[in-house]
Amino acid sequence: MLNNLFWKVSAIFLALLLAFTAIVLYIHINASRYHALEVTQRMNRDLAAHTVGEIKPFLNGEVAEEAIGTLMHSMMAVNPGIEVYVLDTAGAILKYVALEGEVKADRVDLAPVRQFISQAGHDGLLVGDDPRAPGERKIFSAAPVLENGVPQGYVYIILAGQEYVGATDMLFSSYFLRLGSRSVLIALAFTLLFGLLAIWLITQSSERVLDGIRRFRSGERNVRIPYSGKGQFAQVAMTFNDMASTIERNIDELKGLDKLRKELIANVSHDLRTPIASIQGYAETLLLKESTLTTEERGEHLGIIVKSADRLKELVDDLFTLSKLEAGQVKLDLEPISLGELVHDVVNKLQLHAQEKNVGITIIMAKDLPIVEVDVKKIDRVLQNIIQNSIKFCAPGDRITVELDGHDAAVEVRISDTGPGIPTDELPFIFDRYYRGRRSNNSEGSGLGLAIVKRIVELHGSTVQASSRPDQGAQFRFALPAWRAA
Repeated sequence: MLNNLFWKVSAIFLALLLAFTAIVLYIHINASRYHALEVTQRMNRDLAAHTVGEIKPFLNGEVAEEAIGTLMHSMMAVNPGIEVYVLDTAGAILKYVALEGEVKADRVDLAPVRQFISQAGHDGLLVGDDPRAPGERKIFSAAPVLENGVPQGYVYIILAGQEYVGATDMLFSSYFLRLGSRSVLIALAFTLLFGLLAIWLITQSSERVLDGIRRFRSGERNVRIPYSGKGQFAQVAMTFNDMASTIERNIDELKGLDKLRKELIANVSHDLRTPIASIQGYAETLLLKESTLTTEERGEHLGIIVKSADRLKELVDDLFTLSKLEAGQVKLDLEPISLGELVHDVVNKLQLHAQEKNVGITIIMAKDLPIVEVDVKKIDRVLQNIIQNSIKFCAPGDRITVELDGHDAAVEVRISDTGPGIPTDELPFIFDRYYRGRRSNNSEGSGLGLAIVKRIVELHGSTVQASSRPDQGAQFRFALPAWRAA
């Protein structure tokens, strides 16, 4: 239970709520005390002045003790909360009415007294010394005693004496006890109730998120977190769902790649085994029957060994090239070139192979083709791979057409043939690495040629596309960027 997020947050909320309530009560009590004292001082501001007007505290420079004592007793009998003092011009206490030993100071600081007298109608609280409690400050009323315009002393009246403080403390305690037992407790209960409800709703959302994460971690890759609205938890849930979908797709892709890798290993192993076995077999024949073989037979065996070695080299080269392309380790060596000349060179290299299968190759070029900026060796590889692929699947009598068409920004290359075409269900996959269609079952090839074509064309900032209709041939097309002189 203690590990549950709801209980942890609730405990913190309750502690903060109690601390906040205590702080608010403390501030409210002090503010109420301050307000009550300010009201008392404002209402009794002129009390000292009236007292001076009723009696003559000084007669011929001497304290009129009898008159002062009578008035003080009368005032304190009417209002026990006040304390009356007569001060000289230096602040020394000359006369007071209080129990013996209760007045512990013999003088009063006159700075607040003079400030009080000079600020008639002032706002705010003014406090002065309490002779009965040295170190404490109390509200007061004060007035100067003048004789022929000359100050003789002051009447200093504490408005919140010890009796007043005791009574107000008791009343405040009673008042705030009632307040705490009713209003504060009711407000606290409602705040706590709604706060816990809000925490529960919030933690429920977090629990759904955590539950989804736990289930996904345990292997339920199809789990998704339900959400509504556009709040933060909804954003978290949406982000998790997107992440889970991405991870699921990546896992599926990795599984697919692993399957393709296994198929590649099987296919390449078979393809490699054939030329290796041929090389080994004919080499052993040459060694074992060297004395009995005719010159013609020896030459035939050596030709087969060379052809098998070339086939082996081609397979290894395709694997090495594709691995470097996919690892991003290939950098283009760009240079301006006439694409028409490069196409003629490639066709001339493949013409003999095409003639052996009785397949014709035609080149059609638009006028004024712009110069392209490409990596010559790699585009040569692209053209060879596509044209060789077409020759391989064309039947005797079919034709291959290489068309070049251009504008200021690029030159478009279209290589089409009149062969059997590509099955519709295989067309989306022919550029995938390791893919070999059904037509390739009895033909040589690693299934990497068109994957290499795609990567090289993409390195040049373009894409290669293929289209086909059954028994009506296939077409490959891509564009290469025109060269712009600096």
